[in-house]
Formats: sequence, structure tokens, C-alpha cells
Amino acid sequence: MCYDVAYLTRKIEYYEKRFAATYGDVPFAPMYHSNGFDHMDLPVITCEAPNLIQLFSWGLIPAWVKDLEKANSIRNATLNARDNTLFEKPSFKRPAASQRCLVLVDGFYDHHWENNKSFPFLIQNKSGEAMALGGIWDTWHHGDLVRNTVSIITTDPNPRLAWIHNRPKASEGPRMPFIVSEESYQDWLDTSLMPSEVLGLITAYPQKLLKDYPVDRLRGKLYPGTVPKIMEPRDYPELS
Repeated sequence: MCYDVAYLTRKIEYYEKRFAATYGDVPFAPMYHSNGFDHMDLPVITCEAPNLIQLFSWGLIPAWVKDLEKANSIRNATLNARDNTLFEKPSFKRPAASQRCLVLVDGFYDHHWENNKSFPFLIQNKSGEAMALGGIWDTWHHGDLVRNTVSIITTDPNPRLAWIHNRPKASEGPRMPFIVSEESYQDWLDTSLMPSEVLGLITAYPQKLLKDYPVDRLRGKLYPGTVPKIMEPRDYPELS
């Protein structure tokens, strides 16, 4: 799955040039590590505004949700959207058809398990460039409250990500976020695509185009927080 990401860790001009879009009139703050269950705002480019970088809250709230209690509970289950149920689940099928977006990140984190211990890894583009994850979004209204929310799509992993994401006793097999290739940015935002065409775009990103390394703890007392240090390599002698 994909519950931990890093984003906006460079100057905003970099992302505007990288993704050919203007950063909106919203606060800019680097996030060297963000956990999905904190429901922080993620930078996105939507199909409705392909030239604008906006901030949407992580954890999709479907437009049909009626009350605040339901909204707060459902968003913990919609941080990710599996590709194989994208057009089946009520929360996802309408956004998947017509409300797709690019989620802009500098990398994402995942945990590898060995000898009953977990070790966090940071996964990035081997080129060093920021990447775009495939996402879907929706707008939720509750009285005067209007909230734009987003979910990151996951798919079957490449071999390296399958090795990293080897959580024991997991109810599902290993997953990885859907990384949109640069040549597919416009296709992913094309709302005229049929469901079969949308699903045809979702594939595991090639292992040879990514790099990864272990980093500091992302949980517990040893977690340093969302600071630049969290993205630096760390050596674990017990990790083979």
C-alpha cells in the first residue's frame, strides 16, 4: 500500500517547471514525511485544472456521504484505491471515470520485514526527479464546509517493491503506488477514456527506473519527525 510520502521538499519553481503547472494561492510547506492517517494536504494536478497545482486532503470522501461522522471514518479506508476494484467500489467508481489526478511526490516510503522487525525504505526516481502518482479525487460538501479529497491508486508491484513490501500476515499481497510515466500524464487526465483504457494505463513502474534505501524510523519514539534527516540513508546492521 502507500501510506507514507515526501513532497514539496524543493523550491516551488522546481515543481512548476517539472509539471508545467502553476502553484496555487495556498500555503507552501515542505513535507519530508507525511503519514496518510494524518490526512495532510497533498499537491495534485486534476483533470479539471491541468495547469494548476492544488492541495487536496489525503483520504477520499465521496460526494454522497451525508454526515461528518461518516466522512471522518470513511477517509481512513480511502487513502488508497486498488486498481482491481477501482470501477466496482461505490467510493471510487465515479471519480475513477471522470475525476483523476496526478499526486506530486518526491518519493514514497514502504516497510520491509525481516526477523520480525520492520525497516523503512524510501523509494524515488533513479533520475532524482519528482514523480507523479495516479490518483482520484472528489469534492465533499457539508453545510458551508467544502473539502477536496484524494486517494492514491495502488497496483501489483515490480519485483523490487514486492521484496520491500513483504509484510507478514498481511491479508493482501504486496502492492505499490501507481507511478504515472511522464508520457502518460495527459492520458491519465483525459476524461474521455473508457474504464478499460483507464485500467490499461495502470502498470507497475519499471524497477530499473527507481532507487531505494533504508531510512530512519517512521513510527514510535525514534521517529525524528518531518525533517530533512528523515530522507537520508540509514544503515541497519541487522538488515541483510
